[in-house]
Amino acid sequence: MISDLRSGPPPREIVGDVCIVGTGPAGISLALELSKKGRRVVLLEGGGPVYEQDSQDLYRGQVTGHHHIDTANSRLRQFGGTSGHWTGMCAPLDPLDFEPRNDVPHHGWPITRADLDPFYARAQNYLDLGPFKYDFADWAAKLPAKPLPLDPGKVFTDVYQQSPPTRFAEKFHDAIRDDARIDCWLHANLTDIVLRDGSDVVESMTVSTLEGAQTMVRAKTFVIACGGIENARILLNSRKQRSAGIGNENDLVGRYYTDHMTIETSTVMFNEGVDTALYPEEIQVGGALLALGLKIHPDLVRRLHLNNNSAFLVAQHDSEIYDDDFRNYGWIAFSTMLKTFSRGHVPDRFAEHYCDVVDDLGAVATGVYRHAVRKVAPSSRASVFKIRQDAEQSPNPDSRVTLIEEKDALGFNRIALNWRITSDDLLKLRRTHEVIGAAIGAAGIGRLQIGIPETPDPEVAYSGYHHMGTTRMHADPRQGVVDADCRVHSVRNLYMAGSSTFTTGGCANPTLTVTALAIRLADHLAVTV
Repeated sequence: MISDLRSGPPPREIVGDVCIVGTGPAGISLALELSKKGRRVVLLEGGGPVYEQDSQDLYRGQVTGHHHIDTANSRLRQFGGTSGHWTGMCAPLDPLDFEPRNDVPHHGWPITRADLDPFYARAQNYLDLGPFKYDFADWAAKLPAKPLPLDPGKVFTDVYQQSPPTRFAEKFHDAIRDDARIDCWLHANLTDIVLRDGSDVVESMTVSTLEGAQTMVRAKTFVIACGGIENARILLNSRKQRSAGIGNENDLVGRYYTDHMTIETSTVMFNEGVDTALYPEEIQVGGALLALGLKIHPDLVRRLHLNNNSAFLVAQHDSEIYDDDFRNYGWIAFSTMLKTFSRGHVPDRFAEHYCDVVDDLGAVATGVYRHAVRKVAPSSRASVFKIRQDAEQSPNPDSRVTLIEEKDALGFNRIALNWRITSDDLLKLRRTHEVIGAAIGAAGIGRLQIGIPETPDPEVAYSGYHHMGTTRMHADPRQGVVDADCRVHSVRNLYMAGSSTFTTGGCANPTLTVTALAIRLADHLAVTV
């Protein structure tokens, strides 16, 4: 059932077994899984069914660190959450990402990749992906070309899958609406977490519309699933009973903010006749849409003290008509509208898509023109490629989200985002490019021109808008906000869901792991609630 707190007098209270705050991939996956297990779920969304500027304004904040990032436009406060912005790249984190590493301070989860594998497999369906297969060997026999002939003990071909991308608002709206065990409320903004007096138990949460209509939610267990920035902001603002904020006894909430550094710099020039057909384009095979890149072998990552990174080859054609640099939010919105209209339907979130197109009309026009010309232009295969990656950062406690004095319309303090880009992370990426270049040279198939100087310039790095780490998972409450079950260490019935719980970011886009962790949390809560 879906209700709207703005419609009519608010109920005196809302009651369920589990209260989930947030309707992005984490919140919706968790709610549906708990309902399957017979639990009554209260699902709260601060925004409405579509984009609304007054709700979106609550995400506005300051950027005080690296400035190639923003605090508002990169996320959506509406039903379906930021899955409305998501571009669909998926891969699980690697076993290496979960391991403690002596050479990388603060590295390592209290769970392993093997612990998550069963939940990764179940998450595939939520994201409209193919089978849970991400090893190149699983796909090699079905692919139309051979991989680059590199030493696999040094550099191997990495596999990602591409979601359509799944828009949770579109795919799961009817399932939430028709589920008698899910009580979903729109425009229900969390404004207070109330602990039972003198205890470590959440008794209730207060929710409010922007106009001031207010009610109380009671449940046995509460889960906050509002994203890597907002999860921290909510805990830091909950100071009525704990002066530093709930869960912040060790000054960890908001720390360890990590993102993926989107960088496209170094250039690979392949010799004439080298078959690169597998890499620059997505390939439909075996029920999945694959994107293939290059990755350093984990043994070499450990030995050279590198971060974990995947490198994708971006073709540099002689003619710009084959460049895809127009593929951004405006183009994605335009493509979504076009595909929906072609099926005889009006797109969901039409006004939002229209605004995205208008805001980036130049890129859309460029894309339309290039697609039209490609149909009649001679085919072109590039031999020169840029290396692009969403590069990993080492965990950094000084990269963080903090509160500022300015308050939003609900009375919550807004945030300052101090995203730190370190020379060490950039130098590790440079060394990664050197390893790839050496492997290409050793195979006699080309050469690589390093694009990251020995004195790195942080201006080359842009945010991947993958907000992670601000309520990180760790067995020790002095090193993390939540435990291995995503429960806040200092509160017995409060859990965090989503990428804020990541201890490391790895190099995989986070949505698959977010969904897997939500399914895992549902299984845990079904036993304890």
